[in-house]
Amino acid sequence: MHWSLRQCDYGDKMKEDNFAARVAKKVNKEFSAMEKSDYENEPCYAHPTFFIKNLSEYIQLVTSIASINKDDLPGETVIFRGIADSEYDLLPGLVRLKNVEENTEKELINDFLTHRPDAFSGLTDFDILAKMQHYGLPTRLLDFSINPLVALYFACESKMSKNGRILCHNTFLQNDSEAYISEICTAAIRKNFEENFLVDEYLCNENLTLYKYLARTYMYNETTVVRPKYWNQRIANQAGVFMIFPNNLLDRYKSVLIHAEEMGTGTAIKEYGRGKIDEDIIKEALSKEPVDYYKNDGNNYLSGECFKTMYNSYKSKEYEEGYWDKIKKYFENRFKMSCELKPLDTKIIKDGFCSIIVDSKCKKKILRELSYVGIGADYIYPELEYTAKEIKRRFE
Repeated sequence: MHWSLRQCDYGDKMKEDNFAARVAKKVNKEFSAMEKSDYENEPCYAHPTFFIKNLSEYIQLVTSIASINKDDLPGETVIFRGIADSEYDLLPGLVRLKNVEENTEKELINDFLTHRPDAFSGLTDFDILAKMQHYGLPTRLLDFSINPLVALYFACESKMSKNGRILCHNTFLQNDSEAYISEICTAAIRKNFEENFLVDEYLCNENLTLYKYLARTYMYNETTVVRPKYWNQRIANQAGVFMIFPNNLLDRYKSVLIHAEEMGTGTAIKEYGRGKIDEDIIKEALSKEPVDYYKNDGNNYLSGECFKTMYNSYKSKEYEEGYWDKIKKYFENRFKMSCELKPLDTKIIKDGFCSIIVDSKCKKKILRELSYVGIGADYIYPELEYTAKEIKRRFE
């Protein structure tokens, strides 16, 4: 068999209990004879990384990966993203735009709505974003598919001199009516963004408290993935789902706490406070929060690890009923919305993903093999011009 496994820190990963570790264990057990010499110079990601050269190897591999859900992760779904250049980052189109400003997202959406209001009538805010994303507008959504063959097609259809890549990720498919998802999408479409927005002002859904928003974004090491309505044959064939990226948050207290020890709380608030801050709160936070950790963290953006460290610094060893109500004064009016989107945390990419690399020299052969099982341009893009393109390809 000609496909291979490369994985950084493979031995350590096998000892863990998460999606990436279970993939590594299962594939290592089922496919013991693996070639490595062909791929010594290929990039090694921070999660299990496999290399395939044909459709048969790919099907064997994704069958093994997808079956993990049935064995160990009930209720979760493995989703797939195919990219034609293995070096592309896991970032939505809005992030890849140059010169993104405070209201770039709102202007893009409004222009589309102005030109084609009929196309979005009656849709939820999530489905508006999903439809715009589907037709090529850069949004805060990132395309995945629940069909691994569709992802393989996207990894092979272009950039023929570059290795393709399929990212596999386990997640729960969620409903766009859920308060957290609805809040992110509604704000993206209907609110004028201001860099000075506090998260407390940004939240307008009475079912979504500050704690719920922060916990959902930073505590659980989960992605937010939603299946849209399949409004046309193309998106139905592609079996698309969308990962939603929330905004980054800036911690107003972080720089104040870092400098308060050397210059005093009053001066630190004046120099680094970015608005009104209660000096008594800063003094209390200094005695509880991990200021040395903040000094090493490097920036004022909030990461999952940073928030959990901050949150846990207030916990006692005993469970406290109404815990959030006792500590919420340290978190209210603290975090500002950034116009930048929050990237996936390193831990999620390490523990919740695996990658399959497609050899660039094998892309054309794999496209032919996919066409034999009905996955060609005419299936992925069922419009007439793509049917013609697929027929032409068969005679080339």
